[in-house]
Amino acid sequence: MPASNENSSLDPAALLAEIAALRERNELLSAVIYHCPAVIFVKDPEGRLLVCNRTYENLAGADPGGLIGKTDHDIFGPEAGQQNRENDLRVCASGAPQEVEEHIPQRDGVHVYLSVKFPLYDGTGELYGIGGIATDITERRRAEEERNALQERVIEVQRSVLSELSTPIVPIADGVIALPLIGTIDDERGRNIMQALLDGVSEHRARAAILDVTGVRSVDGEVANGLLQSVRAARLLGTKVLVTGIRPEVAQAMVGLDADWSGVQIFATMREAVAWALSREPRR
Repeated sequence: MPASNENSSLDPAALLAEIAALRERNELLSAVIYHCPAVIFVKDPEGRLLVCNRTYENLAGADPGGLIGKTDHDIFGPEAGQQNRENDLRVCASGAPQEVEEHIPQRDGVHVYLSVKFPLYDGTGELYGIGGIATDITERRRAEEERNALQERVIEVQRSVLSELSTPIVPIADGVIALPLIGTIDDERGRNIMQALLDGVSEHRARAAILDVTGVRSVDGEVANGLLQSVRAARLLGTKVLVTGIRPEVAQAMVGLDADWSGVQIFATMREAVAWALSREPRR
């Protein structure tokens, strides 16, 4: 009579084979965990280590099995221990995985780890531990910081070069300089214009400075007031400021602005302004 399925499932040879296969899989999984370059661990709800791999032991400078039962406070000190414990408690409270960056002191300095932590439950749904996998991203963070710092330096150099190019001081004659303006003028550019004008006046000992706005696309109240402040600042240095190249649409816009242009010498073209400035050259 054929053996029943129940008897077949209890066949000693089959059971031994299944146990051997299960043991082999467990040994393989244990080897993967133990030698994985990422940090792998399991803690109990109180934060004591239940399991950790060799990578964890190496970074802590511990012998095999030497960390079991210890907390992060014991291993890494109070600051890192408190940081890690707070992250563990958030995992317990949320009941969901959390991804966090943790700063861990090591023999060669503080390292940054990207940690994925998750709750572990038994068959009854009771929390019995916190599992985690952490990867050292210190070099990646350092490279990002260096790249960001380099990018900031490049942007600053570009901004400086563009500022100089957009506010060039052009010597016209002894005591006469010109500052041709092009493009859009915002608050920062307005401050650069004033600084460039005052620096040019001082460097060239200018008695007349020509602001040519032919290339300015638009003028609003802030721009107009900024230009007027530049004019007044130059006057305090004894320099006469001439404004040239106001296009009809810009003139129309300026009429409606709350800016007092009385006392500012205005010319239609740069040529007229230069001729006026040269005609006022003091006799020697």
